[in-house]
Amino acid sequence: MKVVNKIMIGIAVLCLLLCGGILVFALNPDMTSSLAQKLYGNTVDMPPGTEETGEGQTSGNGNISVTLPNGMPGEMNGYVAPSMDQMQIPEDVSGRTGFTPVQPEEQQIPDQEAQNLKETLGSGETGEGLSFSAEEYPYYQMLSENQQSVYRQIYANAQNLTEKFAPEKTVSASDVKTAFEAMIGDHPEMFWLETGYSSKYLANGQCVEIDLKYNSTADDLESAKQRFDAAAQNLITGAASLDSNYEKEKYVHDALASAVTYDLTADMNQSAYSALVNGKSVCAGYARAYQYLLQQLGIPCYYCTGYSGGDHAWNIVKLEDGYYNVDVTWDDAAAIRYDYFNKTDADFASTHVRQNLSVYLPACNGTAYRQENTTGAAGTGQPSEAGGATPDPDAGTTPSGGQTDGSVTDPGQQGDGTQEPEQPGSSLSDYINPDPQEPLRYPSGNTAGSAGNTTTAATPEPRADALTDLSSYYEDCRKQLTGLGSGDQHFDNVVPKSLWSTIEQSYHTGAYEQGYVVDVLKNLGMEYFAIQLQLVDIGDGYYRVYHNVVTY
Repeated sequence: MKVVNKIMIGIAVLCLLLCGGILVFALNPDMTSSLAQKLYGNTVDMPPGTEETGEGQTSGNGNISVTLPNGMPGEMNGYVAPSMDQMQIPEDVSGRTGFTPVQPEEQQIPDQEAQNLKETLGSGETGEGLSFSAEEYPYYQMLSENQQSVYRQIYANAQNLTEKFAPEKTVSASDVKTAFEAMIGDHPEMFWLETGYSSKYLANGQCVEIDLKYNSTADDLESAKQRFDAAAQNLITGAASLDSNYEKEKYVHDALASAVTYDLTADMNQSAYSALVNGKSVCAGYARAYQYLLQQLGIPCYYCTGYSGGDHAWNIVKLEDGYYNVDVTWDDAAAIRYDYFNKTDADFASTHVRQNLSVYLPACNGTAYRQENTTGAAGTGQPSEAGGATPDPDAGTTPSGGQTDGSVTDPGQQGDGTQEPEQPGSSLSDYINPDPQEPLRYPSGNTAGSAGNTTTAATPEPRADALTDLSSYYEDCRKQLTGLGSGDQHFDNVVPKSLWSTIEQSYHTGAYEQGYVVDVLKNLGMEYFAIQLQLVDIGDGYYRVYHNVVTY
């Protein structure tokens, strides 16, 4: 599976509400500036993945296009993203997130400045000869050859503390972001590298300079590495002598939960160093530390990111019979527990949704080591002997956490959520996405109060022109776009509000590419696609979805 830039798909999901005519940016386009100009006009010079912001707007990054070498979008390696309507974040872990997505600072520069850079800026360390195994470094395998080249460059230059260098290959700013996310996801040991960077690019989107950023540990890196290694060895010493990978995994889970305190204000909290050395971190630090510790024990463990009521990070662990989800952050309670240890994707359906490159990590369907929800002893600094079911190779999979009634919990809104506001008034914040990396909660009858109470949206009166399921939506988009032809086109359709979250999730995960985009491009003989969505609340429980599309 390769992530390439064959289909340049940028999304700007806009919610245009009739109440007060408020325009809300939920996501921003991830495309070359020339394509952005086709959609938005010559308003500002902006890099791929950014958008001008103003009053009542927020900005963020669009999703990533994934295609196979033959141009067909890559599949999710068995992972099926759950509907956002299923999400119900338990009150005791609500807000225990803290992952910060990669947010590059990108600057478009004129050709002359780029020419000057070409003459003065070298490639630094190229990383030539480096290799990364598929089992230990899955994100590297998702990249195109040019993106892998950037990945190796970033890795090698970060090892050498090089700050600025030019890409060896011809790559776009979007390629660099994808490669950076992949490298950061594969290498928790690179704790001195910040999870943000700067870059310069040309009007055609080609990146010409990458600027890495380092935290304070880089000032005396050798000493920091010694502290990091010592802290890691202290936690895994007792695990090394255990017989099975499951026993080692569980030991490290308990030891890490005992050693780390969740703290949103923790220094360097996106790094494994914050958890292992400083003992304070957020989900990103827990997950990177767990990844590193299991790697040291020879157990494949991956860093997984997505949405859990906020930007969140957890792990995927490979054991003998398959893969499992593990969220040490949420298991770190007053007493160590196993509510989020060795769970299937079905178990996590109501609490965790993968996003970005993580949707292409293996599906978690292991059964032999699937853990029942139990509580062990905490505070001793040693792994608990209690808690957890005895591994049973013949055990079946019984989802324990998923909700299938279509209800949704939104801790960010108050009240019982049973009525849609008739006008913005003092509820403007309800219409504005506070974090563009998170799916937008559109005001509707299908919301819930902060206490976790849920209500199911009332079924709207049937409309003859409404599309009632995702397949119908895809088919209608396919037919309309094919009939309209290539170039700048516009079409709309009507969907129930209850269906919108499913549609929105398909754009977050990229599933819509297979849903209709690939067929449309094939029918039209085109290669590139960009889309801007707008919603209008037409009442009676329905949205009209406007699609502004460019194909060429």
